[in-house]
Amino acid sequence: MKRILIALLLLAGFNMAFGQVVEQNLEPYGKAKPEKMEMKARPAWDMEVAFAARDTCTLSMDLYFPKDTLESHPCIVFVYGGGFLDNNQREKGNVKYCRRLADAGYVTAAVDYRLGLKGVKNTGLLAMANNLDKALQLSTEDLFSAVQHLITYAGEYGIDPSQIILVGSSAGAMTVLQADYELGNRTALAAAMPEGFRFAGVISFSGAIFSRKGKCSWSVQPPAPTLFLHGTSDELVVYDKIQVFNMGLFGTDALVARFEKFNYPYMCIRFEDRYHEVASFMNKFFDQTLGFIDRYALQKKNWQIDVTVTDPDMDIAKPWAFGIDDIYGKRK
Repeated sequence: MKRILIALLLLAGFNMAFGQVVEQNLEPYGKAKPEKMEMKARPAWDMEVAFAARDTCTLSMDLYFPKDTLESHPCIVFVYGGGFLDNNQREKGNVKYCRRLADAGYVTAAVDYRLGLKGVKNTGLLAMANNLDKALQLSTEDLFSAVQHLITYAGEYGIDPSQIILVGSSAGAMTVLQADYELGNRTALAAAMPEGFRFAGVISFSGAIFSRKGKCSWSVQPPAPTLFLHGTSDELVVYDKIQVFNMGLFGTDALVARFEKFNYPYMCIRFEDRYHEVASFMNKFFDQTLGFIDRYALQKKNWQIDVTVTDPDMDIAKPWAFGIDDIYGKRK
């Protein structure tokens, strides 16, 4: 695999420019077209919308609209991180990121999902793998429900349903990668999605895919163009892979190898010796996000770009050097 070793300054130049069946009759909290809505003071979201009813809760999304009069926009669906333990949908940095995306011309939806690892303790590799699998099934099902809602109400929200891009951080990055993987294999989780539907792009800040079939393969349709950002020393969401027989968690390094082998379009930004802090780099690498969306998702460039970022002047964030035991603990 060819890798390009360049300085952070050069990288900055890249941008030149898962229960109950989803109720599709859920109504949004408001019918006005986005451009005619009275916007709240920034950086608050512009509209909260319920998109699915579950046994234990009603899930909602926060919508952020561009301040223009265009009838149709690409849509970015943002999935927050938090280890499948915490709801960070309205964390300050996430709200700022979503507002910036809306200001750049994208209808942006920050979506909620069920937290499948809340209260779960690490009891060993196999048990934790099964727990993670279940959590991903829940969050992925909920993400698909949110996307179905956005497609159904695309006209009201000013969305082009052919230009839906997924962005996720940490647990959210795992969810968006998993969703595109399930869609690419048309599994039961993705069965309700429209025939032939594809995401225009996927952006993963420290994500991975869970597979029970060995190396990841997309058998029905290829994956969406994907931007991977990951720290090479990440001890929470694996950078390479953890595999026992056919079951495994496949991180950025393993996934890029598959993309490269089958000539799928991707961009990978590897942060040498960085930990899980890369999951929080949405605002720091905002321009690269926009550049990827423009070239890969909208212009449909079939590029493969692999960049390793080394910056000797950037302090290594030791507080981010934690692993699974630090987050989920162990039973005594």
